[in-house]
This record gives sequence, structure tokens and C-alpha cells, in this order.
Amino acid sequence: MIKKNLPLLLFLIISLVYSQEQDCNCIDELDTMSKLIKNSKSYKTQIKKEARESDFNVWKEEIKREIANDSLSKFFCVGYLQKYISFIEDKHNQVYFIPDNITENVPTYSKEIDTTLKSTDQVSGIYYAGSDKVLVQKENDTIWYGITLKSDSKEWTKGKIRLRIEKTANNNFEIFEYFQNGLLFYQKNIEILNGRIHSTFWNKDNNYFFNKNFEDNFTYKSINSSFDYVGIKTLRRTNSLMKEAATFYENNLEKLTRENLIIDLRNNGGGSINQLKPLIKSLKRNKTIRKIYVLINFKTGSSAELATLALKEDKRTIIAGENSRGMVAYGYGNNSFSAKTNCLKYNVVLSTKRSGKYGRYENIGIKPNFELDNKSDWIDQIVKEEIAK
Repeated sequence: MIKKNLPLLLFLIISLVYSQEQDCNCIDELDTMSKLIKNSKSYKTQIKKEARESDFNVWKEEIKREIANDSLSKFFCVGYLQKYISFIEDKHNQVYFIPDNITENVPTYSKEIDTTLKSTDQVSGIYYAGSDKVLVQKENDTIWYGITLKSDSKEWTKGKIRLRIEKTANNNFEIFEYFQNGLLFYQKNIEILNGRIHSTFWNKDNNYFFNKNFEDNFTYKSINSSFDYVGIKTLRRTNSLMKEAATFYENNLEKLTRENLIIDLRNNGGGSINQLKPLIKSLKRNKTIRKIYVLINFKTGSSAELATLALKEDKRTIIAGENSRGMVAYGYGNNSFSAKTNCLKYNVVLSTKRSGKYGRYENIGIKPNFELDNKSDWIDQIVKEEIAK
């Protein structure tokens, strides 16, 4: 009897599984995320401890309405989940998904693309990010789409949407940005000014003076008779990097004899502040240096921000550049909490450790004492500023 009905049973099981896959929707994933987020350290300190569950539930209902009203929500779903958990000030809480097939997982702009239209607002226009070029076109009173015009990636064909920018009720901007690998990233309270979408690479001038691509993990050079330069690409604590760092400091710390020093932490995503301690200790003993410039940008994050704040304790230090990432109040400790959402299998990583001392920098970042623009080389701007004094 069992053998006779086995094909029917298998068919029913397969049909059920297929049906569940077809029924995957963003609202269900939001419900899953609302349960998973309770495992984060920041939920426990900011929501549960402060009795803000009701406010967080109201925010969830707002995200539900936004999802329901967005015709492209199936493409931007992971962005909406990121927006939901951004209610909690903790950038170590992350939900992400990198698709195998970008073409199928990224929306295509359905209207005519007209690059001849003159920009009537500060947002619209043509923007560049390396080899990629998009037209940011206004869709309605509050929404702009960044539409692919050109890319060196075959999957980013003309018409594919890279950006969704929205002006919020409090007149701030938020953005859903697709990276070239298909990962979708949400940011709130971004600034669009002087032809640049800040906290991104996108800018109208196709200039990247705020960026730094290090050839080596550790760099020392003499810029001129008044300036030494140290560049640190990463603070990761692997065995090989620890040995490389030790050798670098042994060979170069004694060379720091000029009156000005630039420590370049641009694009440094962190790791462990211990990686930088030999330099910090050496600087405390070094009385020759008159000024220490610490260079940061929007990708300087986590332990690199902690290192910046540690260097800032020296009265000679001047923070230069732009606001850092703002990923400093929480962390993963020895272990993060990780999981996947039930249906769409988005990756979820949550904080397990708190550093309450630096809560005011979370999401906002470290503000520089000396802001640099995107019109010329940042090192040159610092040197010229010092010469002009």
C-alpha cells in the first residue's frame, strides 16, 4: 500500500516545497528579521532595555507599507530589511545577499532614458563610479533612479537600475545602492552636495581624491623635508599581517623625524586596534613631530575608527578628510551571531559586543577637524594648508 502511494506522496512533498518557494515575499522576510534582530546586542540595549518595543513595531509597520507600495520591492527587499534594522543605531547589524545572476535579480528601468534633459535639481544628472556611469533621473517628487548607461561589467547592461534615492519626510536623503557584484546596500541620512553622493563613490566629476588604493599593506615615504607619510591598508590580525606589521614598524618608526606626519587610514575597514599600538606608543615618545594628520574617509570603519580616536587623544593630532563610516559602538567580539532568513535565505550577521564609550559616533562617524574636498589630491591639500600657515 505504501509503495503504491509513494509516487503520489513524493509529488505532494515536491509540490509543497515548490509552493513555499513561490510564496516567498518580502513581508514574510521582514517578519523573520523582526525575530532575528532580537539576538543582537544593540537590540537588547537600545530597544528592550529602553522599553522601545512599541516604537520599533510602529517602524516595522511603516516598512511594511513602503514594501507594499513599491512595485520593485522584490528587487529591493534586502534593502528594506536593512532599513528596518537601521532603526537601531548599530552598523554591525547586517543583512545581505549576493546574487548568482545579477541580470535576474536587479530591476530594469522601464521608461525612456533621456540623457539630454537638463538637471533641474541638485540630485539629477550623470554620475560616475570608476568605470561605471549612470543617469540619475527624477521619477517623482521624492524618488530618483540611477540608471546604468555604461559599465565594464557585462551584467550591468544599459537600463539596469544601480541606485534608488529617496527624499524623506525630514528632507534627508536615503539610498539603495547596488554594488557591481550585485550586493544591495542601504544608507540613511546621506548628503548630496557639490556633485557627489557622499558616503559613496558616485560623483559627477569622475574624480576620486577621497579614495585610496594602497599597493602595500603598510607604506612609509618621505613627502618632503617637512612631511613623513605612513599608510595602513588594513588592521586585520592574521599571523602573516602581524609579522608584516612588526617588520614594518621595526624598519620605519625611527625614520619619523620630520615635524609633520600623515597617517593614512582611508578605506581601512578595521580589524584590531592592536595592529596600530606600536605606532601609537612610538608617537608618544617622539617629540620631533609637531603635527599628526590622520586621514579618514567614508570607508574608514570599526577598529580603524577606534585607532583614529586613540590617535586623537594626542593633542598634536588633526583629523583630516571626511566623516568616517560610523561603525564603532558595537562589534562581534570573538563571535558574531549569524543566521539566514527563512525563505529567501538572506545572510544575517548581528553584533554581540558593545563599546558604550563611543555611541555618539555610531552611524554619524568621526567628523574631521579639517575637511578636504574632491577637487585635488588630499595629501597635497594638507601640505598646501600647512605651507600657507
